[in-house]
Amino acid sequence: MPQKIDLSYAIGLPPEKAVEYFRGKELAITFDWQEMVGEAHAKAFTVAKAVKLDVLEDIHGMVQKSITQGITLQQFREELTPRLQAKGWWGKKEILNPATGEVRNAQLGSPRRLKTIYETNLSVAYSAARYKDFTANADERPYWQYVAVRDAATRPTHAALNGMVFRHDDPFWDSFWPPIDWGCRCRVRALSKYRLDAKGLSVENSEGGLSTAEVPLSKADPDVKVPVTTYTTPTGEKVTPGPGWSYNQGKTWSVREGAKGEANFAAVPGQKTWKDYSRPDIRDVPQERRVKAPELLPEGKTKAAALPILMKAVGLDDRVTSRIVKTPIEEVALREELLVHPIVDRQQARERYGNFIVPTLVDPFEIYLTEYEGGIFRTRYIGLFTGKTDLLLVVDQRKDGSLLWNFMQRDDKALNKSRVGKLLYEKE
Repeated sequence: MPQKIDLSYAIGLPPEKAVEYFRGKELAITFDWQEMVGEAHAKAFTVAKAVKLDVLEDIHGMVQKSITQGITLQQFREELTPRLQAKGWWGKKEILNPATGEVRNAQLGSPRRLKTIYETNLSVAYSAARYKDFTANADERPYWQYVAVRDAATRPTHAALNGMVFRHDDPFWDSFWPPIDWGCRCRVRALSKYRLDAKGLSVENSEGGLSTAEVPLSKADPDVKVPVTTYTTPTGEKVTPGPGWSYNQGKTWSVREGAKGEANFAAVPGQKTWKDYSRPDIRDVPQERRVKAPELLPEGKTKAAALPILMKAVGLDDRVTSRIVKTPIEEVALREELLVHPIVDRQQARERYGNFIVPTLVDPFEIYLTEYEGGIFRTRYIGLFTGKTDLLLVVDQRKDGSLLWNFMQRDDKALNKSRVGKLLYEKE
């Protein structure tokens, strides 16, 4: 099993979707992990042998904090370990199974268990959010490609799926949406018809290749069996998810009770403003202190037409689909997939302001760390330019880096209202 899960793909997501997925889970007490498998995990949060509600609430709260604030595994351990130790949920101890009355010597909290809890829950939450995001954009990118990490730790079954492309509505994804096992590092890439053809990729059809078998849930309990989907590849190789992983977290989330609509995240009121930092009113900032305005770009009539316009503006194309831009305080990842969200609303035609993005990141007037509802923090870049066009650029801070989340054109008066939070950088 791989020793490290690479969650860097998570920075390609608006995190509120992962937050929404995780918050929709109810708490459930279980003694063995086998008591809750498959789709039940999309509906409830549980930690095996966390049989006291206060312990389960502590762990749940820290996982939620990890998703909303992007804290690292080290921070997760350092904050949660003393709380669990104080409540006696640490090390190997005899513990009573409340369902059977059986007393068993069991491993409770440990650095390794916390690592598994952290990585598994973040991986599943972001993967479910990614599915929902991909589904919403399936008209533009209907072809999904399975991507495995190709290294010595990759399991053969996962490697066998690497590069295979299926339509978004192919039943293959009902059972093989990653993660498909403990420690799975695989992900999915959404492709347009243009990108599919440019790469010379063919589209598979899983019809006739899918079957279901009953397999032991674990080596310790060979008599306990669960259904697992098997896919026979065109070359005759049979691949299966791990026991208990033969389901699509995102699809289950979309239909579960309580997942109705998306959360509306707004900035928390009462934060410090530019006035508290004795910063000037933007309307009083002279033209000579502003960055020279670049030219406005043409409007794309559709999302498909708008995307290449925006990509070119930030230095991306069919061959270079990602780049890193260094700002005064951090590095920001610009990726093709991150540019879809800002251009969904065609009335605003935000691609017209694409040339303003990189200058705002590289040479901002101010940067604020702003708190949003739900405990989410985002950096707000204030870009001032000569002429009438200024830019508010919002970046999500993630533990693995940062990502462009959104941008919008603002006049000076409206931009003043966006200058809230902790002032991280100011241009003199």
